[in-house]
Amino acid sequence: MMMITKLSHFNSAWKLAAGTIVALLVSVQIKDAPVGFVDTNGSSSDSSGQCLDLDSNQDMDSLVANARQIFITMPAKAGGTSMKDFTKLCMKRAVHGNILSREGLWKDYLVDSLHVQSIIASHLYREADFLRLVNSPSRETLMIHIHREESSRVASAVKHVSVKICEFRGKYSSHQKQTVAVATKFNVRKNNTHCILDEESFVNEIAANSAEVGISTHCLLTCQSYKAIQENAPQLVFLHYKQVDKLQKLLAKHHCPELLAELPIRANMAEDKSLKVLLHKKGTDEARNSVDLEEWLHAKGPSMEWTLKLRRDASCQAKTFHMEDELFACPDETLRVTSASIDRW
Repeated sequence: MMMITKLSHFNSAWKLAAGTIVALLVSVQIKDAPVGFVDTNGSSSDSSGQCLDLDSNQDMDSLVANARQIFITMPAKAGGTSMKDFTKLCMKRAVHGNILSREGLWKDYLVDSLHVQSIIASHLYREADFLRLVNSPSRETLMIHIHREESSRVASAVKHVSVKICEFRGKYSSHQKQTVAVATKFNVRKNNTHCILDEESFVNEIAANSAEVGISTHCLLTCQSYKAIQENAPQLVFLHYKQVDKLQKLLAKHHCPELLAELPIRANMAEDKSLKVLLHKKGTDEARNSVDLEEWLHAKGPSMEWTLKLRRDASCQAKTFHMEDELFACPDETLRVTSASIDRW
């Protein structure tokens, strides 16, 4: 009888202890749980615990504070011009705007001064540019890649290229012979507020992945890029382009606090462009056969990428989609990327 009583007390104590342990485990946030992890109460975890807070004295603040070299990279139309202008002011010196894509400039940059820039912001043009950084990891180096969803990015790029054609800028430059050739090719007609382009010629320019249209997300984030991240484990953060204002503030705190009052630095913003671009059907002369480019993109955007084969060189897009799911789920849309992240995607 005494033995039965002792066993009963032991079982009660064990159940109490087990309940306490379960309660403690449930209360602990499992940082590295995969997306969609569900605990015993049915609650889903956050984005694997890799989300970063852009506020002062948080995780991202610590990464920036401890990095001796920070590379900020991006495709076209993802806040790059604003970040490059910020970096120029913060570092109080200028290097070539897209130095990370121009290997011929690197040695000159290295020997130009004893103290090299601690922050470099640059557009990346191709997969090889991204791989060079990922394949050269250092515990003292931080890579921040600014990301924009590709359909949104390419629509912005198309609008940007249209304005460059109308204003004869960039590869459509204002040298007299070039201007005449561009004006003829696209049948440019413009005044101070409106510019009309030939639709067929402009569509051919988009299909050729010209200028900013071709400096794309999927050219940088490829199967080879994801494999390189897995194998080399750089200190890498993905950040949504709409968070660049917060990023500037965090960088300025550690590298140029005197600039804080002037932030954010913004350049090449869509709202700054007042010229209205219209596309005109070839073979018709009446203005009523022209359509606003914004309306044209709204109507044709979902079909434009596949009809013009704009993603013809893309690979491992499923990983990018999974990455975006996690990135956009983060409160500050900032995600630390690890080898485990790539495995999960």
